[in-house]
Amino acid sequence: MSTLFVESASTNQQFRSNFTADLANNNNDNECCEMQEELPLRISPGVVNNNAKASKLLAFCQQMTLRRVFRLIGFSIGSYPLAYVIAAIIMSVMSFGIYYLKLEDRVRDGYTPTTSPSRREANLLREFSNSFGDPTLTVLMLQARDGGSMHRLNYLAEVVRLHRYLIDNFTVEVPSSGEQFVYKEICQFSCDANVVIEYFHSALLEEYRKEKGGKARSEITNLTYPIAKIRGFEIHLERNFYGVRLRPYRNGSSYDRNIDRSKTESATATEKAILKAITNIEYIEVIFMIFQGQITSHNIETKLNSWELALYKFATQTYIDRPIKILVLGSEIVNQELIKDSQRMAPYFVAGFLAMFLVVATSVLGSALLLGVMHPAKLIIAFGVIICPILAITVTFGLFALAQLRTNTIMLIMPFLVMGIGVNGAFLVIHSWLRSTSECSIAQRLGFVLEEVGPSITISTFTNVITFGIEIALFCFETAIALAFAYIFTMVLLCPLLYLATTLERMRKRDAAGFSTVIIGLNSTLKCYCRLITSKLFGVLAFIGILIYWFFGVIGAMNIETRLDVEKLLPKNSPLQEANALISDKIWKEYYPVTILVNSPLDIRKEHILSRFDALVNDFETLENCRGKEFTLLWLRDYKTYWWEATIYDFDYFSDDTTALTTETSAIFGKGMIDYTKVNDFLFSPLYKHWKNFLKIRNDTEIPVERFWFLVTYQNLTSWKERIEMMQKWRSIANSYKDLNVSVWEANSMFVDQMLSLKTLAMQTCVWTLMCMTVVCGLFIQNPFSVIIASVTIASISFGVIGFLSWWHLDLDPATLCAILMCIGMSVDFTAHVSYHHQLGEKKAIKGTRITKLRLENNKARLEYTLESVVWPTLQGGISTVACIVPLAFLQNYIPLVFVKTISLVVIWGLFHGLVLLPTFLSLVPHSLLEFNCYRAIFGKHLFSTIAGNDNAYSSAAIGGSSSGISSGGGGIGSHSSSDSRKQNDKGVRDKEETHLNDTELRILRTDEHSSSAIVTA
Repeated sequence: MSTLFVESASTNQQFRSNFTADLANNNNDNECCEMQEELPLRISPGVVNNNAKASKLLAFCQQMTLRRVFRLIGFSIGSYPLAYVIAAIIMSVMSFGIYYLKLEDRVRDGYTPTTSPSRREANLLREFSNSFGDPTLTVLMLQARDGGSMHRLNYLAEVVRLHRYLIDNFTVEVPSSGEQFVYKEICQFSCDANVVIEYFHSALLEEYRKEKGGKARSEITNLTYPIAKIRGFEIHLERNFYGVRLRPYRNGSSYDRNIDRSKTESATATEKAILKAITNIEYIEVIFMIFQGQITSHNIETKLNSWELALYKFATQTYIDRPIKILVLGSEIVNQELIKDSQRMAPYFVAGFLAMFLVVATSVLGSALLLGVMHPAKLIIAFGVIICPILAITVTFGLFALAQLRTNTIMLIMPFLVMGIGVNGAFLVIHSWLRSTSECSIAQRLGFVLEEVGPSITISTFTNVITFGIEIALFCFETAIALAFAYIFTMVLLCPLLYLATTLERMRKRDAAGFSTVIIGLNSTLKCYCRLITSKLFGVLAFIGILIYWFFGVIGAMNIETRLDVEKLLPKNSPLQEANALISDKIWKEYYPVTILVNSPLDIRKEHILSRFDALVNDFETLENCRGKEFTLLWLRDYKTYWWEATIYDFDYFSDDTTALTTETSAIFGKGMIDYTKVNDFLFSPLYKHWKNFLKIRNDTEIPVERFWFLVTYQNLTSWKERIEMMQKWRSIANSYKDLNVSVWEANSMFVDQMLSLKTLAMQTCVWTLMCMTVVCGLFIQNPFSVIIASVTIASISFGVIGFLSWWHLDLDPATLCAILMCIGMSVDFTAHVSYHHQLGEKKAIKGTRITKLRLENNKARLEYTLESVVWPTLQGGISTVACIVPLAFLQNYIPLVFVKTISLVVIWGLFHGLVLLPTFLSLVPHSLLEFNCYRAIFGKHLFSTIAGNDNAYSSAAIGGSSSGISSGGGGIGSHSSSDSRKQNDKGVRDKEETHLNDTELRILRTDEHSSSAIVTA
């Protein structure tokens, strides 16, 4: 056993002697660097004789730096690669959850903030209707294919037939249960929403026949637009007829049967002449139907959605080649159309994958060929670069499916983002791996590689995850998880694949024959570039350039508009585009209603409360673009009429006391008061029963009308800017009548809130994200000045992208906001790596089986080392990202184009900042400021006295141990003069260089020597 210890000690001394000789003979070829002592890849454990627990903890914290942690991780992966591969396989099993993936989109409310006013307004409407969801609204628009008027009798008759068929006979089957139903079974109180069309057709046909037969027309029927009178009752036509042209009309006129006899032989001419005599309508472009449903249960919601989709299928596949063209639009139709279109992205994803694989394979094989380490096994590395983000994507989708979270259309952009962003860290790992080719063990080599690039890729991944994670929207949350998995797979799968590829390669020396000239040329170019960007003239030009860049960015960011509508979300070739354009340009221009809810009982017996309510109604009706009070649907006006008429004619035929009744009636008129005593009779009256849907009755209270709503109509709101301004006015009026507990609801209110919140949300998100990233960079990049410059650079990239997106004719909408978040995260990849490497005070390289540490003494040396480490991986990442996303440009849809444009700008401005501006400004920072390290400042001052004492103890022990070893060796084992001389030389070289080592490293080396001497003595 003693002999074994002696042999081990001799081997250790021989190893140290060889190291010292190599160090002494090594020439420093970099004038900006000074050679430091080489540190062993494996450090022998030292004996720390310190009784203070706090000092031990601080000493441990100082030793366990982030770089050392990654060295241990790399060594662990290289020692047990199979275990990490098994871990990767176990994680990959979650990808099978994709089988349960459900694509579901909610255009109307899926992108609206949960704290927006429209959410509260929608909840109040739900409370009124006793439903758990917003009312569904399916609209049907009918046009004549020949461009003629829709009030022609045969066309109008077909419209009525279609209406009755869709309500009574159009049978739909629920796909999930097979249950069959018709609309009248689920429409509840909305069944008669379009009955006006039938009333008008019936009256028109009746008047037509009378006029044609020479009979006298009804005196209580007047078929005028927009308000007709049928049998004495007013009927509003403006809600169903659009694009109406009117002619001069006088009720009671008749067409002249003696004029133009030749034309009367034509049935069409006769019909036109008769219609001209009985109505002022000359032309109707569109007949508009509304099919509304209240979601009172999940089953009803499923049926309403199924009916809407079946109606769309009927209009586009069954009811074709007919005189009438049917256009259908509804939220569920839009959702399904978006899902169908998103599925078209699969071929483009394959194209992006192939383009990216080509870029990765070319760059990896090209780098290996240039460095003289070419081998077919490098294809395994290229495969590993690609497979890591793919597995991250599939695992994330699988987890979301297993968690029963919906996947919307914007989330399907995530694979392209992860494929583009998730490989950047892999490029850094491979670049470091190829440059570190040596004869040391694979485990040691992996430890060195992760020590060099691990903190850098951790910074970028951590900030990317935070960028998306702080916005717990589904897209952001899913992207954050996928990027985290891409980082994990890079560690647990790519690194073991590096182990496998290296094992398969033949052990041979690097053969750079034929490419040495290229390598020398590249190194010379790099040094020339460093001299260029460190010059003062270039610094001035860079400063002028960044001012111009900020100028255009500010103008663009200030002028960016917030706009979101269905037109942008739908594919350009979608049949829904025509229906959406017709609603936006025609329907909403002529009829744009708002629902006002009074959510508390209104005591109409009190004059001041009733006056207050009348003022509320007047405020809404006097707004600009209001069509007028005659178009307002307010039950209380009819109730007042009914109440007074009922009061006048309400007397007892069997009573003789008519005088008393007259006196009582006169007293009531004198007070001018009404009450709710006749409300039930009012609602059951054949003339007013349609008002039931407007009131929520509770008869067990003094005020039976618990809640009610009324509707005011507006027009000429053709742009989203006008609609947003009008919504703000409506809410302002409602807020000024808080004593009446008033709220407003409009079908587009959630879209309005999305646009109102986008600028504020974008600003808050950007600020919070930048703050979080600054904190993260501060944890990893321990030089405060590097952190500040990196944070300003990230903000500059993000701000510039937002501004130039405006110049590129993009609006601020949820898709753009997601893209902006993504660009903030991606900008870290172009800045964090540069800032992290530049703040390092030394660089390391594998030389044989040892790590060589080189001190970077000035900014030029730091800059050369930084660019040498990150330029090529950064370019690889930018090119591969663009290659992956470019195929989406051929899809010609809005959302993919937003991300294509955003990513292109991020790559362009990111490379400009990361490889030009950031190195330039970092080179201008005084070298002494870059030497400051927060980590050492925190822990070093607490350990200085302790380590100094320990160093003295270790030095004494080492000297004593050495003396004992020498004397003992002379008397026992034999002569060790050669070992002694090598130890003296070793100590001499170390004494010259130990001023450049930190205290902990110096103590570890001394402890290691003391341990070796003690073993020899034993």
